[in-house]
Amino acid sequence: MKKKTLVPLIVFLLGICLASLVVYKTDTHEKEQSRTTAQLNVITYGERIKNEITNGIEITDVLKQLLISENGEINQFDTIAENIMSDSVESVQLAPAGIVTDIYPAEGNETGKIDLIHDKDRGEISIYARDHHTIVTQGPFELKQGRLSENSDNLI
Repeated sequence: MKKKTLVPLIVFLLGICLASLVVYKTDTHEKEQSRTTAQLNVITYGERIKNEITNGIEITDVLKQLLISENGEINQFDTIAENIMSDSVESVQLAPAGIVTDIYPAEGNETGKIDLIHDKDRGEISIYARDHHTIVTQGPFELKQGRLSENSDNLI
């Protein structure tokens, strides 16, 4: 080959190698950035879910202490439930002997007054919570009100 064609060919090949290296490094950097963003999203959403569950358990604990202090009765249930509601709770329910007798808010939840112990979806976990005197979290699931719950149930 002549020198006239060899030098441009070498420059061209070096240019392609350099361009390939730049594209490779850029792609690697973008993949690493995407991975870092995904990890941060997982951490953020995980913390949010953890906080919502903790908030729901705290509300359940408040109701539990009220029931203990009032010998199993809650007077002015609607007022108390309204005051302890939060964004992570769709409704507050009382279910003595496993039968939901009170729900806040009442509007839109009329069909939610069910027998939890004998319900096919909630029975097993409700019996476990009752028998072990513990709080359990369940959900999301199809509600009797005809919609999917966005949050979990905390059962005492």
